[in-house]
Amino acid sequence: MTLTTDQILALAPDPASAKAGSAQSSQSKWSGLGGHAQALWGLCQGSGKDPYKAQIELAGPAFKCSCPSRKFPCKHGLGLYLLYASNAAAFAGTNAPDWVSDWLQSREQRSEKKAAKLADAEAAQTPAELAAREQGQQKRQERREGNVEAGLAVLDTWLADLARDGLAGLRSKPAKDWETMAARLVDSQAAGLAARVRRAGMLIYGSSAHAWEVPVARELAQLALLSQGYRNMDSLPAALRQDVRSAIGWVLNQDEVLAAEGSSDLWTVCGNHTQDEARVSRRACYLHGQRSGRWAMLLQFSAGAQALPPPLLPGTAYQGTVHFYPGAAPLRVAFGADMQMSGAAGAANAGVGSAPAPASDITGLLTEFAHVLARNPFTEHHPMLLEQVIPQQLDGQFVLRAQDGALLPIDPGFRHGWQLHALAGGAPVRVCGLWNGYALLPLAVTCHGRPYTLDGGSGQ
Repeated sequence: MTLTTDQILALAPDPASAKAGSAQSSQSKWSGLGGHAQALWGLCQGSGKDPYKAQIELAGPAFKCSCPSRKFPCKHGLGLYLLYASNAAAFAGTNAPDWVSDWLQSREQRSEKKAAKLADAEAAQTPAELAAREQGQQKRQERREGNVEAGLAVLDTWLADLARDGLAGLRSKPAKDWETMAARLVDSQAAGLAARVRRAGMLIYGSSAHAWEVPVARELAQLALLSQGYRNMDSLPAALRQDVRSAIGWVLNQDEVLAAEGSSDLWTVCGNHTQDEARVSRRACYLHGQRSGRWAMLLQFSAGAQALPPPLLPGTAYQGTVHFYPGAAPLRVAFGADMQMSGAAGAANAGVGSAPAPASDITGLLTEFAHVLARNPFTEHHPMLLEQVIPQQLDGQFVLRAQDGALLPIDPGFRHGWQLHALAGGAPVRVCGLWNGYALLPLAVTCHGRPYTLDGGSGQ
């Protein structure tokens, strides 16, 4: 698939790499250019005696370069891809040189060996080893259950104290109280609850917004509801039990998810949402199935100084199978081994060269969210795709206006309201965002068939 310049630059690990990559996109800097349906390659003369060998596997996209840079992708890989986007004719269809063929073959072999190793490891275990493994897992599970219950007991007492004292005076109390409670929940292996406590604290001390008490009360109510839900797990449907455990901090093993039946479709990337919290970065990539109409969310993580993996780019599409994590309203997925970036279908689904999509029925979208919330009351937000809406400012607040005059408020914390307004220019656009029941956080906008990302990252 041919990516746009903006999409390629979005793959850069930082702004400096994007700028350096743009400087490497001139054809005069390259020799030995070539390509076929699977890959691109070229030689770029650097400071050394021999030119650097840069290559791109298009299905990923995946990059490799012989330069000493530790950034991924490096400026040569970005420059090669940018050159292809602006002058595909320079990449004559030729047989790949050995260094490209060897790389592609090694990638395929590594994938096959990894799958075979997992299968062999499972098959090689004796019944006694399998039983010992299951017993060990059971003991760890019981130990964690006890830790979580102890943490919930402290949380319940803390919430009762807050309810007795009221919310009005919270800003006069030390902010460290919230971090102390969050740290206690982390120690109790309830990281999901800890994140909600920190989020509530940010609403109190990290925001100048009026009426902050209302969203704080909602967060505290969710914490209390989760605590009660965990204590009454036996009375909940099996799917909802999975949602409670997930919200508290349990993560299902991905191998178990991949073992379940998947959903095959053409999945369009609609938007990304990046969050940074406690030295852990998380990016949620939202995809929409063209045939099934289902939403899917792929999570990417990094810790400490490690960079997040390259994002899935809005406007692109992936053909293949996703496997949903269990839940009452499944959303998170793991990619199957057959998932590959798709070309023409992704462009068509992004609206390029096609008739305008029908205007969104906001009432229908809100009803859809209500159904999701009814199945899983712990839903924090849900993706929403709005067609033919106009960004406007009304009484100092940004809104999206549908063709029938219905309005949808934009999250007050959204930092790119004027950019969204300028991109639309008063014309109807497509907006992908996250709806939390009260306001929409835009993630991407498509104007005249061209997608723009609006994800600036967030600490909340």
